[in-house]
Amino acid sequence: MRVAYHTYAFGGRGWLPCWTLEESLRLTAELGFDGLELAACRPHGWPEDLSSQRRQEIVQIARSYGLEISAVCFQSVNHNLASPVPEERQGAVAYLRRCLQLAADLECKIVTGGGGWSVQPYNRQQAWDWTAEGLTAASREAETLGVTLALENINDRRADVVVTPDDQLAMLEAVGSPALQVMIDFYHLHLVDGDPLKAVQQLKSHLVYVHLLDARKSGRARVGPGLGELPLPEILACLRETGYDGWLGYENWGDDPLALGRQAIDYYKAQGVIARGTEG
Repeated sequence: MRVAYHTYAFGGRGWLPCWTLEESLRLTAELGFDGLELAACRPHGWPEDLSSQRRQEIVQIARSYGLEISAVCFQSVNHNLASPVPEERQGAVAYLRRCLQLAADLECKIVTGGGGWSVQPYNRQQAWDWTAEGLTAASREAETLGVTLALENINDRRADVVVTPDDQLAMLEAVGSPALQVMIDFYHLHLVDGDPLKAVQQLKSHLVYVHLLDARKSGRARVGPGLGELPLPEILACLRETGYDGWLGYENWGDDPLALGRQAIDYYKAQGVIARGTEG
């Protein structure tokens, strides 16, 4: 398994702190991560900002630091696949397709993203149908590009279409594309009282990406690995036992992303996870 830092640590979810993409890549490499997970939003990865030449430059810069782009992260804000507004749904699918093309251009095989949320007075079933329709269209594009769309579980305070592993598997069945697979975000799973070991076993044949950090239900806090309530050693052992050898994405942010990154790398090393510059 390899570890990746999310660009949310370097901007994109707020105002400060914020770094350029070049600095984000440099700092991620210096911290010891193997890759950078690129949020498809400003200031780092908004597809319309990145010309063909710029995309080639990003690949070369990443390589110069010994990094890969582990995934492109579909930004759900303003892009609700389950919206009752046709223009918003169409725009969300168009944006998702641009994310898939961006991933292909960056020599990245995975785009991560959630399934949207219902908007009252429309119910969850209608939202589900709209999401399935949008993911079906996007999955056809993913098949053509050779990119996998990793469907994320999102906690029920943020979304209500794809919340649990059961929802993820049901959506895969509804869409029926080999390009649509799943990821597990253990933070979101913890907030809905999900069993992380059961989730790994349930999803193992479709699991292509993982967000691994820690969580506390009090305050719905994201915290560094080993500082919360998740049984991370058992989760890592379960991932290994099921044969998962993909990315562990660290999606966290705060006033000092360098300290957050160092703490995470130290934890991953202590748990025997192979990070860049280490031997396992």
